[in-house]
Amino acid sequence: MNTRSRSALLALLAAGALLLTSCSSPSQEAAESTESEASGAQPETTIASVDELKVAYFSAGSSNQYLQAAIDEAKTYADEQGFDLDVFDGEFDAQVQFDQMQTALTSGKYNAFAVEPNDGNLVCNLLTQDAPAAGVMVAVFNLPICGRAENLGEETWEPGTVNYVGGQTADVYQQWVEQVKQDYPDGAKIALLSGPDLNANSIVFFEAAKAFGDGPWEIVAQQSTDYTTAQAFQAAQTFMQANPDLDIVMSNFSGMTRGVVQATAGSDVAVYDFGGDEWALENVKAGELASSIIMLPRQETKYALQGFVDLVNGEETPKFVNLTELDMLPGGTPFVTPDNVDEFTAEY
Repeated sequence: MNTRSRSALLALLAAGALLLTSCSSPSQEAAESTESEASGAQPETTIASVDELKVAYFSAGSSNQYLQAAIDEAKTYADEQGFDLDVFDGEFDAQVQFDQMQTALTSGKYNAFAVEPNDGNLVCNLLTQDAPAAGVMVAVFNLPICGRAENLGEETWEPGTVNYVGGQTADVYQQWVEQVKQDYPDGAKIALLSGPDLNANSIVFFEAAKAFGDGPWEIVAQQSTDYTTAQAFQAAQTFMQANPDLDIVMSNFSGMTRGVVQATAGSDVAVYDFGGDEWALENVKAGELASSIIMLPRQETKYALQGFVDLVNGEETPKFVNLTELDMLPGGTPFVTPDNVDEFTAEY
């Protein structure tokens, strides 16, 4: 290539680079700005007073008592504080919930989203980029977003959101596994039962259970369900038929645990519950359950919404509310055993 041709080519490349630099869109710049602002802080309030709050409350579903108690508490708290709240039923379907959020965002009707995500990764960009860019504050509860399901402590909170409220964090599942190990030091055959695969609590539960692999314990079955008693009953029957020497079923929600207890009735299989509803506490007391872990749907919802109220009122609000460390828990523990069950009160 001669000198004149080389010079022409260099000039052309420089002009192209300049053109690309000058053609970044306003939307790209806004997204970059939003990501920068969300890098490590809670958002600024987008309204002047609490009565201006218009909250879209995205529940994972509404088909069980836990979710119904949470929705009831959300409506009660909104009435007490004097703000508007609309409930969206995610139907335990990640795509349904995502579409609901997109529609709500496009409507311009809401300035706050309270979110219990069915798939925290699917909604990550919408909640951390699109919502803030539209002036919508976001609180997350029960299930972390953006790949934070296995994180501990404040690392479950996603920067740019108001808060994360939950009691089913990785350390609680790790303690649950350790409890079973201590109860069966010589080993056991164990079946695991949880909710939908994409649900963060299922992901964390199954990950924690890998710790059974470091000793004489064996996971012989693992099943995901829709959290219903009927599916859990069918799954537990399959567990029993395929594994006549089964020792333990760990059930990740009290609604499912009812089906497990029905399916294992008359056997020596020990059932460990995570949920702590009224039925579970009664059955720990009666000896039908080895133990339970209390869940607090009303506190969970209230603290998530309180984050908006605190923010608007200019008050400091925690980024992470750990429900397993609330003062209301007897002895400072969420673990319910035959020895302490009388000290607990179920929220649903």
